[in-house]
Amino acid sequence: MSRIIITKLSSRVLGAFLCLLGLIMLAVVLWKAWPTVSTSTNLFASLWSTILAEQVEIASLASFRLIYLFALGLFFLSLGVVAFVLSRQVFYGAGSPALLKCPYCNNTWRVRRAKAYAECPHCRKFVKPQVIRPVG
Repeated sequence: MSRIIITKLSSRVLGAFLCLLGLIMLAVVLWKAWPTVSTSTNLFASLWSTILAEQVEIASLASFRLIYLFALGLFFLSLGVVAFVLSRQVFYGAGSPALLKCPYCNNTWRVRRAKAYAECPHCRKFVKPQVIRPVG
């Protein structure tokens, strides 16, 4: 059974961009929450309460709560991973043997897989053979 792998560059670039955007958002959340969290004894509870309560301003245009930035970061990261994984398509071709016939010398031969063009082993011409029947 033959395996054909097709990767799409545009999907891979989109997936990498979305992953990078999500990681940057999560890094900003951690950067803003770390001064409060680092002095606490209970790390996770302090991190979660800081993420829920604190706000961040982006270029003095908009202010977001850290929980929104955290949720968007996770969303973009997961969307980027999905786009990156789905950019690769795997097709399995039928690898069944076949009996081919040359249109010039009318000789037949067996091959592992039928192809659109092949070289006739009898007359040594590059031809488009006829598939007589699948062997198997």
